Amino acid sequence: MIDPYGPAGYYAFAITFGFLAFAIVGAWSLIFFSLAINLAGYIVLGTFVVYRHFQVKNKHLSSRGREYIRASEEWPGPDITKLPAAYFLYVLGSGGHSTEMALMIKHKYRGNTNMHRRYIMGAGDVFSWELERGLEAIIHDAYIMDTAGTYDSLSVTRARSVGQSYVTSVFTSLLCAFEVLVALTAVPEARPKKKYGNAFRCPHVVLTNGPGTGFIVCLVAHVLKMFYLVPQNRLKLVYIESWARVENLSLTGKLFHYTGIADLFLVQSDELAKKFGKPNIGLVAVRGPPAGLNHAQMDG
Repeated sequence: MIDPYGPAGYYAFAITFGFLAFAIVGAWSLIFFSLAINLAGYIVLGTFVVYRHFQVKNKHLSSRGREYIRASEEWPGPDITKLPAAYFLYVLGSGGHSTEMALMIKHKYRGNTNMHRRYIMGAGDVFSWELERGLEAIIHDAYIMDTAGTYDSLSVTRARSVGQSYVTSVFTSLLCAFEVLVALTAVPEARPKKKYGNAFRCPHVVLTNGPGTGFIVCLVAHVLKMFYLVPQNRLKLVYIESWARVENLSLTGKLFHYTGIADLFLVQSDELAKKFGKPNIGLVAVRGPPAGLNHAQMDG
């Protein structure tokens, strides 16, 4: 179990205290200071937020998507054996999104003892939970001893369920954001700080491919980086638009496109690549036999 009152609790307290302090100071300033001084304060704060947003954006990865996920079936992925730690977080949506994500992981997976994988899925998403269990069973069968690395899973409240009113979805979205905060900052039990230091403090890479929860995960990660609450070389956000999207972006894809919070935005069709100026990495989820894992294990 992940301790909700661990690092995420401190981050949540810091953010909440900051907003409350701002509200209190703002209320008192309205009483004791002129409108001009208050307006100047809000302008300074707004300028800082906008500046940090674009500063984080400007540090994004190169858009050369093929350097990260090549079209060649012969190349299983980058060599991470010399890194002290490699921590990946995968966002699983229900149904097709989870299936596609699992296929992408299978095609390009390369295990190592220094790797940790964390999966996030919606509460009650039995399909994704079973898919993740099956995927990890395949990984551990394909890699002997501890070369498969370690993993854990967390479920988060859905920001908005089907048929839920927009009023109540405000509260569930806030709860979802806090639980996402836990998932992004809680140190894995398999990688305790006493043994590994800050190597697994938070994920190096966050990968999502379309579920709405994925945008909330990445938005929270972006805010953490904006306010210097996590190392700036962590939480690199990678969004891969679903292969089913050929002519236009999904709603989640549009949110990533217009906010620009993704460090790397990839598509799987030439039409989308030309229309939105994104790298086309080909159909990575429906390509032939995977190179990253043993074929016999994958077929079993």
